[in-house]
Amino acid sequence: MDHFELDGCRALLLGAGSVAGGAIADAYREAGAEVVEVDRIDPAAEPFDVLAIARDAFEAQPIADVDDQALGKVMATNFGEVFAAVRAAQGIIRNPGRIVIVTSVLGERGLANCTAYAAAQGAVHNFIRAAAQEFAPAGISVNGIALGWMDWMDDRIDPTDPEAARAVRFTILKRAGAAAEIGPLAVWLSGSGAGFVTGQIFTADGGLTAHL
Repeated sequence: MDHFELDGCRALLLGAGSVAGGAIADAYREAGAEVVEVDRIDPAAEPFDVLAIARDAFEAQPIADVDDQALGKVMATNFGEVFAAVRAAQGIIRNPGRIVIVTSVLGERGLANCTAYAAAQGAVHNFIRAAAQEFAPAGISVNGIALGWMDWMDDRIDPTDPEAARAVRFTILKRAGAAAEIGPLAVWLSGSGAGFVTGQIFTADGGLTAHL
């Protein structure tokens, strides 16, 4: 049995416009899945086997500078849309089903000047653990992929700041991750090989959190 094969699988993907989402879409299709890219989950949609969520709204400001509008946006996009999508998936995701949520290592490791974003990602991490318990009786797994510093995130740093690239320096592999390295993990979590895996957050950060 090929645990990286998704033939006959219908996957809904929320956040295909993000780099991570695009990589997951490509990997799913290469593995044989039918991928339906959506902006929201319609509770009346046709049944599906996999729900993948890769929405992201980064926010990097000191607490004092984060106004209510910015806070609302970062919480709504990173956590609120995840909650709403998973809630809507109930009743239309088949058994066995898979839910895969892309998140950030900042959900486990707080970082100064990224407090709102880290808080939103922390909410996602605990949502994954709690939702896994609720969905288990229906034969549906819920897991996450927590990203570290990736090569498309250069717009999040100030290139004139000598400390800006410290995340790469603290990464054991001494480089940023690539989009192509996310898709295979999502495929495995969505397939038959991950049938006994749920409530887990798989870190793809080149060893960043092992070092810190």
